[in-house]
Amino acid sequence: MMGPLVSAVIATHNREKLLPEAVKSIQEQTYSNFEIIIVDDASQDDTPAVIERLIENDPRIRFIHSDKNIGPGAARNLGIAVARGEYVAIMDDDDLSEPYRLELEIEAFRKNPDAKLVFSSVSWVDDSLNTTNVFPGIVANGLFPSDPKDVFRLLYMEGNKIPNTTITFRRELGNDFRYPENPWIGEDWFLCMQFAASGGKMKVISEPLVRQRRGQDRQGLMAGSTKVVFRAQREVLLMIRHWLRHEGIIEFDSLYKRAIANQILRESRHFVGIKGIVMVFQSFLLWPTNPKVKKQIGWYLNKLGSKLACKRSMGKKDTDALTN
Repeated sequence: MMGPLVSAVIATHNREKLLPEAVKSIQEQTYSNFEIIIVDDASQDDTPAVIERLIENDPRIRFIHSDKNIGPGAARNLGIAVARGEYVAIMDDDDLSEPYRLELEIEAFRKNPDAKLVFSSVSWVDDSLNTTNVFPGIVANGLFPSDPKDVFRLLYMEGNKIPNTTITFRRELGNDFRYPENPWIGEDWFLCMQFAASGGKMKVISEPLVRQRRGQDRQGLMAGSTKVVFRAQREVLLMIRHWLRHEGIIEFDSLYKRAIANQILRESRHFVGIKGIVMVFQSFLLWPTNPKVKKQIGWYLNKLGSKLACKRSMGKKDTDALTN
């Protein structure tokens, strides 16, 4: 008897409420030749019992449990290692795949035999599952590059533009590239940069195939401290620099300072005031001709102007209240 063509890997941690919905979105796919591998990363809530109930009702579900909290990258690697499908579909435990996701991704592989990885844009949804945005725009608008070198440059310079929760890849890719075990944030960014720098071909589907929760109840590491997120992202950039040198890929060496400069600019947008301005200046020192610096300074001037105008308006109201 032939095995499943697709292995959907879901790494989960403390998701007793949201995990069943994520699993259901795979179970209800229009393409049915799949297995679901759930890797429980040492959950402290009722997630293991929830998984056991899911297995009772669907023999296509397999379960791996880690006694130690090893993080999303290492947990996914466990699932990928036991996958039986020709293709591995990554699914986050708090997102929802559209019913036709696997069908369209498998069709993309068949039409593009040289592609090793397929991904799409995502719909950002609020707590009521209403769409608030489609991300990333470069994917949704059909502007994502096709040449692997250009893909790497985009990811290196502009941050991660490949939604991990939409990725499906040929299983052999998992033998050559693995999610790093650390950091726990940006591990998918690192994996995609490795693949692109190695010349791996990707196929992009502009249509959003996954709904990604971005409301107040949003869970996950990326919803936590910006300080932790930024530190991890800088670590990923340093890791990929070291990996490129180890692999003898030297054509991107000159981009590292520029990549860090852009990362600092992205971080600066979270701070209005002296700290943000200092970060823009740091970015300028790393890359003086970066056109984004001028744009960011303009953004700050507009923000500061708005704040001053608001203070003047409040002061006028207080004065009017005293004189009336």
